[in-house]
Amino acid sequence: MRAPLDGIKVLDMAWVGPGPFCATLLGDLGAEIIKIHEPQPERRGSLIMYAFPNTPAFPGLRNCKSMGLDLKSAGGRKIFHELAKTADVLIESFRPGVMKRLGIDYGTLSQLNPGLVYASLTGYGQDGPYRDLPGHDINYISVGGLLGMTGVAGGPPVIPGLLVADMAAGGIGTALGVVAALRARDITGRGQLVDMSITDGVAELMSMWINPLLTYGIEYRRGETMFTGLYPWYNVYETGDGKHISVGALEPYFYAALCKALGREDFVPHQFAEGEKREEIFRHFREMFLQKPRDEWVEELKAQCCVAPVYTIEELVKDPQLLARGMIKDLPHPRLGSVKQVGSMLKLSETPFRVRNWCTRFGEHTDEVLSGLGYDAAAIESLRRNETVS
Repeated sequence: MRAPLDGIKVLDMAWVGPGPFCATLLGDLGAEIIKIHEPQPERRGSLIMYAFPNTPAFPGLRNCKSMGLDLKSAGGRKIFHELAKTADVLIESFRPGVMKRLGIDYGTLSQLNPGLVYASLTGYGQDGPYRDLPGHDINYISVGGLLGMTGVAGGPPVIPGLLVADMAAGGIGTALGVVAALRARDITGRGQLVDMSITDGVAELMSMWINPLLTYGIEYRRGETMFTGLYPWYNVYETGDGKHISVGALEPYFYAALCKALGREDFVPHQFAEGEKREEIFRHFREMFLQKPRDEWVEELKAQCCVAPVYTIEELVKDPQLLARGMIKDLPHPRLGSVKQVGSMLKLSETPFRVRNWCTRFGEHTDEVLSGLGYDAAAIESLRRNETVS
């Protein structure tokens, strides 16, 4: 059975953060991912984290190929143009204007390949007053409002434990934009530019708090909403063993079951209590959860009250639900034999996720890619001697 994106060739030039995650999602769906990097990427400290074989995060990158190519040389640009003619998708995350200076911008490449889907993934987008500013995840969640809403009431903003802007707003958002543009190409026959701003993505993720302000003038603040710690029934509690449990008893029947389990059915009519009554409920819940270990509370409450253990990373990789869903699994690896990795969130009944290949070193597939363009061994060796490729 063919994978959903089987036959789709992606040129991936986005080497940090959201770009690789986007490419991983597309590769897991069957696309051929060719990562284009400079001939000697080890010279740049920003890329050392991706020196595949020896990093803790990556024993290699799955479902992709690696090619070293000097885009500042005439020969390198010629090869890239040849690749672009055969590609379906390009992903890049340079600052606006860089690709144009290299002669590989959307306007240029769309003339060579009208069907090309060209995804430009940047912090602030291709236009607007911030377009040329540098930034990282923490900056994008600041402008997008997420950082300002994260933390307890009266306390400072707290950095989330995940690069939400990069991975969700950037990586997943761009992958969705690419798939949508490919579908549009099925209808129109033409590709298009996907202008993805990570900050735009964060703002859309924050729409549940932004829209009430725009529509009704209601402004929500950090720690003062039902989903950010205002009420006792949607909160985190320390347990008797020093661990923590999350409680999400939002619906009245879940809240009633929680109150009963914690010995205070008289709290049931006061789910949305304010002031001293709310603090009384908080105090009781805190005292009760300290009386037993976390896992005992989870076992006692999980079927009736919407609770879950707050895991460390070491704990989550052993969770039976994640194991049953294939989110932590052994994958075949060309050098290690087998390696435990996070699986794919995408569960398609007819075309399940599989690993087709790995990239374990820079430039590993350069010869293969060039051969596919018609270059013979002598020509490839000549290109390598003058450092056009690696």
